[in-house]
Amino acid sequence: MSFAIFALISIVGWGVWESTGPEGGDINAPVQSPTNASELWALSGTNPTQVVHSTDAGLNWEAVSSFTNGTPYDMIVTSDGNLVVVGSSRSWSSIDGGQSWVSNYHSNTNFYDAVAHPTAKGELFAAGYKYDGTWKMAFMHSTDNGATFSVTYLPVSGTYTYGRCIDVSRSDPSVLLVGGYAYTTDATYDPVVFLSTDGGTSFTDVTPAEGSSEYYFYGVAIHPSSPDIMLSGSLYGVYRSINGGSSWNRIRSQTYNYRMAFSQADDNLLFAGGSTIGYRSTDGGNSWTNLTSGLSGSDIQWIIPSWNNSSDVFTGSSDGFFRSSNSGASWISSNSGLTVGKVLAMAESQGWLFMNMEDMGLFKAQTNTDGIVWEEVSTPLTCGDFCDICADGAGTLLALEGSG
Repeated sequence: MSFAIFALISIVGWGVWESTGPEGGDINAPVQSPTNASELWALSGTNPTQVVHSTDAGLNWEAVSSFTNGTPYDMIVTSDGNLVVVGSSRSWSSIDGGQSWVSNYHSNTNFYDAVAHPTAKGELFAAGYKYDGTWKMAFMHSTDNGATFSVTYLPVSGTYTYGRCIDVSRSDPSVLLVGGYAYTTDATYDPVVFLSTDGGTSFTDVTPAEGSSEYYFYGVAIHPSSPDIMLSGSLYGVYRSINGGSSWNRIRSQTYNYRMAFSQADDNLLFAGGSTIGYRSTDGGNSWTNLTSGLSGSDIQWIIPSWNNSSDVFTGSSDGFFRSSNSGASWISSNSGLTVGKVLAMAESQGWLFMNMEDMGLFKAQTNTDGIVWEEVSTPLTCGDFCDICADGAGTLLALEGSG
């Protein structure tokens, strides 16, 4: 018994582990302060989820808090500057810039995407799904920074139905779009888009007919000053309406179209995430171009245009945080202070530590120095990460790539 107590005390005495890098890692849900354009927050893709903060428009970062009791899916800033995070069966709110959080439990409820009311303090809307005998696509509305939500089920048929995206009109907040999909037990997926013109009290199915075979709607957007102009993005294409959703035109074939977002600095500037690339429209969604220069990694779901300068745009991927100063035409990696990467494999050999970081590459650092300085190692393979590394003691490294 005394030995067990001694061992426990010894383990506890080691303290908390702290990451030494390398810099980068999965970055999700970047948001910008509504009053200070230089202040940004984002979530890491690791577990526990870290909240990272920048006060110089993403040039430098620091971790300020973390979540350990749930899986966050999205983060927003309300019109009065409070942070709200939504996720699996929980929401979290912070009134001190992400330093501390109040956690709220919502039984059998998953929030997938959220958007703040453009003017009302503490008010937000979310799309997701709630269990009521089966999973049902739902619209959620909160007026208290996400502490409580009213839930409206969307009138869609299917064995299971899910909400994936949402937007609110900046010029007329009574207009909302919610997108998602229905799944039936015969493995059929039906994408759906719903419109509300009464602030979410009731909804009408306005799904683009041509998109009926395109699995999911991942993004929706309403033009900031002309709410009759609407965009919806399916797994395979972009649709545009100029009559409030009564009819749609298929604009372009492009995949995923995550979380479409209009710029507040230029009403016709619009972005969407494409998993490994970005998309941009400069004419209100009527035409689109691919954004690839300088971007790397995957899981590009959030592209955030700055509210005060149409040239500044931000995004995150599995490889880290990226900034653009030319409306997304090119990007630069900006990971100073970000140490949120996921280690897939590690080995030590002759005074060197080797680590493969998910979607970041292989790095090495000397272990017999006072400070840890990481440098990237060129590898001969490009089709996947190393899932294991081992050393033979004579300086030879062996690596197992991908799934073996």
